This record gives sequence, structure tokens and C-alpha cells, in this order.
Amino acid sequence: MAPTALGLPISAPQLPKTLFLLGGYTDKSVLAHAPAGGEGDGIYSVLFDPEVGKLKTLKSSRVETNPAFIMKHPKLDIVYMTTEVIDRGSEVLVGRLDRKTGQVDLIDRKSVHGRSTCHIEWDTAASHLIAVSYWDSKITTFPVREDGMLGNATQVYSDPGSGYVDKQNPDRWEHLAHRQRWPHLHQVNRDPYSNEIYLVPDLGRDQVHYFKIHEGRVQHLGVDQLRRGGGPRHMDFNRQHKVVYICGELDNTITVLRYNKEALSEVMEGNFSGDVQSTGTTSLLTQIQVVSSVPENLEGKSTIAEMRLHPSGRFLFVGNRGHNSIAVFRVNSHDGTLSLVGIQSSQGAFPRHFNFDNSGNYLLVGNHASDTIVAFRISESGSLEVTDKVEGLPSIVWVTPVEPYEE
Repeated sequence: MAPTALGLPISAPQLPKTLFLLGGYTDKSVLAHAPAGGEGDGIYSVLFDPEVGKLKTLKSSRVETNPAFIMKHPKLDIVYMTTEVIDRGSEVLVGRLDRKTGQVDLIDRKSVHGRSTCHIEWDTAASHLIAVSYWDSKITTFPVREDGMLGNATQVYSDPGSGYVDKQNPDRWEHLAHRQRWPHLHQVNRDPYSNEIYLVPDLGRDQVHYFKIHEGRVQHLGVDQLRRGGGPRHMDFNRQHKVVYICGELDNTITVLRYNKEALSEVMEGNFSGDVQSTGTTSLLTQIQVVSSVPENLEGKSTIAEMRLHPSGRFLFVGNRGHNSIAVFRVNSHDGTLSLVGIQSSQGAFPRHFNFDNSGNYLLVGNHASDTIVAFRISESGSLEVTDKVEGLPSIVWVTPVEPYEE
């Protein structure tokens, strides 16, 4: 009998299995940080069965260097990966996926013309990929052919503050000592409420940048200033309440913001400047709540690595590196604000990334500093129960669920 499902009707006869593609480090010497954990082949695949809550290791695929992001094409068995390196230009890698065996074969690589590329998004027309690079704050667009292959970069947008990298050539130790010395664009998100703009958090300047991206052409429209010192890393969107969640990597917080559609036309005009905490200026986002993801009496350093809203919209999960925990928040059904359910051990060191299985009943967590992945069942209250653990998977930093091929 299948467990009570958060993501599917309880009457579902059999919950769908999930093929998880896992990205890990192959060469830690070229990273922006100095993490613990091993070095391995780069891409691993595991099959998860929600009927029993168990994982089966399938394949490893040698993919270099440091494939730290994985996204599958929505229709084709093609995957796109980014390389996380700071000593040279990063690349977008194109691989062919065998959904039966989990094998990924590398078939192309394209220069991003930026370093430590960390995230990819589709444009609205699904004609281009948009890649964002953390180290030197660049946004690069690539045309996508019908067969899923990429053309060379259409445009490389460079943030004006990224010149610091070119002039000063900082190393990882300067970066670790001064996380906000220069801009760090960390993610690119298509606005789900307007489908007209893209939102990009900037960890270095505590801002959200707004862009118009059309047919591969990138136009910067302006910014909203966030609370200082938070270090915004990732964003997620509560579509029911038009609420945006932003995790502050540096201060272990989640900021809840209201989306103001009335301000969109002003943003679209360009040269926009707002402040999410100000009542006297127009802003696309307005801060309504800030919550902590770690205990008040925390001793030692911890930083947020990931945040994901459950497909049901009922819970928000946050990964804490250092405290080595997953914080679970209940989402208020009226306004999208958050209340803490609990903070639980990630059952490993440095939970860098996690994702839901295809049933929505389980969370798979990659603890990259302990070379483990852990499957948790999500209860009706949002709390987590361990159902399986796999060791010996080096430095897993990305978890992507796809549908397996089943005869």
C-alpha cells in the first residue's frame, strides 16, 4: 500500500518511480570555495521507488569539470549541465540521457564566457537557454535547436561591477574572506506572474535584478534593494499567493516578499530602482516577513545552500550547511507567510542540494561533505523520516528528478 501522498491523489494505484541525476565535484582545486568531500566521476544516477522508500544505484558517468547543475530538456532525452570553475571559463555541457540505465553521454560543450556558472533557465519561447555565472556575474544566452543542441552564445551580458574580477584577479581565499566584495549573480528565474521579465538574485550586493530577455538579447531593467548582509542565493515562487521567497545564504534567513504587479510597468520602462523595505518608493517586491532557518543559540558557522517549495504549496524546505540540517516551514494558506515546523538533521554533512521525487512524498538530500544521499519521507505535518541512505557518492551538489524509462 502506498503511503499517504502529498503530491498525488491517495487513490493512485502505484506511485511513480524517479530517476535522480546527481551532479558532483571532479576537481575541487578550481572551485570558489574549499569544501570537504571527495572527488568523483561527476554524474551519478539512482533509481528511487516510493512504494518502499528505497534507492538503487545505477550508473556513474565521467563528466568534467564539476558539473554542479543539471536540467533535462522538457521533451527530449537531452540534459544540460554547467561546469563550476574559476580558473578559466565555464561551459554548458550537453549530454544524451539513457533513462533506462541512467547513463549520460557527453555530446557537446559550449563556452559560457563566464566563470563558476551555477544556474540555467529557459526563455519564455523555449528558444534559448539562459546561463548565469556566479564568479564574474555574467548572463549568457544560447539558441536551442529542435534536436536540443545549442548554438554558440547569442549574447554575454556583464554586470558593471564584474570588472573587479578582471582587474584584481581574486582567488578563492579572498572570496571566502569577503563574500560581498563584488557582485555575485546566483540564479536566473523567469517571472511566473508576468512571463515578461527575469529575476536574478545578487549575493554580493543584496539585490534582485530585473531583466528583459527576448530572442537571446539581454536588457537590464533595474533592481530592488534587499536587506543588507543577507546574501540572497536562491528564489522560489508561491503562485497561489503571488509571494516570493528568497533565501539569505549568509545570515540563514528566508525573506517573504509580496509581488506588486502594479509596479511591473514601471520596471519595464527601465532604470528601475526600488527598496523592498521602503514604504515611500515603488518596488516590485515588498518584504512582509523574515524568518531564521537555524536555532537562535547556534554555535559555529552555517550558511543556506538550497530552498524549495513543495509542489503542494504547503511546505518550504531549507538546507543549512554547517548546522547540517533541513528546516521545514508550514506555508500559511491565506497569505503565504511561514511558520516553523521543525529543524531536523540532514543525516550528513553540508546538505548542498535536494529535490522531491515524482510522487511528491519524498525528499532526496545530497550531503556533499560526507559523500552521501539520504531519502526522507515527508509526513502530513511536513516532518521528515529517513527511509534510505547511500554512501560513497562523492560531493553531490545537485539533484535532478526525471521520469525513468519503464517497459
